[in-house]
Amino acid sequence: MEGCKRWAGRIALVTGASGGIGEDIARTLAGIGMKVAVVARRHERLEALAADCAKTGGQVMACPGDVGKEADVLAIFEAIGQQWGTVDVLVNNAGTGMMSTLENGKWEDWCDTLNINVAAPALCVREALRGMHEKTEAQIINLSSIYSHRDQVPNFSFYQASKFAVRALTDTLRAELASKGTRVRVGMISPGMVATEFRGRASGGKFSYESYFEKFKPLLPSDISDAVLYMLSTPPHVQVQDILLSPMGQGL
Repeated sequence: MEGCKRWAGRIALVTGASGGIGEDIARTLAGIGMKVAVVARRHERLEALAADCAKTGGQVMACPGDVGKEADVLAIFEAIGQQWGTVDVLVNNAGTGMMSTLENGKWEDWCDTLNINVAAPALCVREALRGMHEKTEAQIINLSSIYSHRDQVPNFSFYQASKFAVRALTDTLRAELASKGTRVRVGMISPGMVATEFRGRASGGKFSYESYFEKFKPLLPSDISDAVLYMLSTPPHVQVQDILLSPMGQGL
């Protein structure tokens, strides 16, 4: 996209980048010339991603760590600052969740979901804003879910609650920054079903894509990356608040 050219050479941070949506977003941003710091717990995958992007001239910095731990997040931002400088674009993509009802849910799963899906993005926003206020333009993008816009879905109630919280945090942040006259844009992307390993993990291996996707073709990670590019491509005075997208045929 033509409007994305102005981001070349600037710094992006993508969480949850060791696979799926996060990995594709990282590759896409590196492809438009951004310096991309990638965060996840799977160190080997980050290193492989960085090496692969380097073959085509992309600049990707592997930052292994757990976004659910404040010490890790602080260390990651410090490392990026020492290597490149402050972050221009933050993509909060890391997420987790377990399929269960409230009746049979586990306390530790709920705490982990709140920590990764809600507290971690807020922490990354806090640290990113320390440098963003000085910039002529910056962008924060939170990955939520179509479930933050729809009625409750059985077996995913706590996950869905966490995504409603992401939506609330995003809207509140936008209002806070607007009151300060900042040039930091805040947007959210709310996808429906995407063909990644997430739902398989969330179901403990009980979920079968083959049977589920006989009914419709799911979104691909590249579809979400395209939404990120669209947000970045709009003129600085345009703030895309939310992109809601779903596969044709997915009934919600």
